[in-house]
Amino acid sequence: MYVIKFGGSAITDKDKPLVARVDVIERLGEEVKPIYPNMILTHGTGSFGHYLALKYKIFRGFKGTMNERIGIGETKYWVTQLTQMIVRSLLDSEIPTFTFFPSSLGVLDKMQFVKFDYEPLERYLEMGIIPLIPADGPADRSMGATIASGDYIALLMAKHFNAREVIFAMDVDGLIWQGETLWRVTLDELRGIYDKMEYGKDATGGIKGKLKYVIKILEEGIHVRFVNLLVPNRLKDLLSGKNPPHTHFKP
Repeated sequence: MYVIKFGGSAITDKDKPLVARVDVIERLGEEVKPIYPNMILTHGTGSFGHYLALKYKIFRGFKGTMNERIGIGETKYWVTQLTQMIVRSLLDSEIPTFTFFPSSLGVLDKMQFVKFDYEPLERYLEMGIIPLIPADGPADRSMGATIASGDYIALLMAKHFNAREVIFAMDVDGLIWQGETLWRVTLDELRGIYDKMEYGKDATGGIKGKLKYVIKILEEGIHVRFVNLLVPNRLKDLLSGKNPPHTHFKP
């Protein structure tokens, strides 16, 4: 089983609100086809989710204003449009896909799931239908509502389904540190890099927010890879057993 996350920075233009990279999305189905049906998919929301989450301050929790209520609905609406584009690409490549929203499967407390129902995912996988689980805004017992990122979803799926690998398909060739792309990184090396990084300014903490989850996945003994989704066939080659440029994180 592979868990693959389509990064928001790769499937949208994060500098332009609500702008999808249609050319990238249209080939997603062909990129992941080599490993059907052994996969679970998730995706970030890029300029569809982060822009609105920051605009309406959803990441800080629900404070009770009408503006926030509208913002939660607006964010869900636009993220769903992005998700539908991905589903269309997968179906057009004859990959049966069904969308599951974390907000309908579980409940958070201080941004950590304390309740999550995996059975629907398990049942669909048994039928050969691939779950697509977007980043979402589940209810939170302490904060009202907040964000469950695609990186967090990837961690949950990897742990529950004992994934062979987690692959983050991004807008860069791999992990870039001090101007250099790193091709092989151990867990201990990554911990050292993580401690020296600063958090980014997007709604989920940028690359440091992502690496927090990479470390947790590695601690489960699961390998992680970063690969460039903007380069056609790069992800497909990786899933086909080839060795294109990418970062391989080893537990």
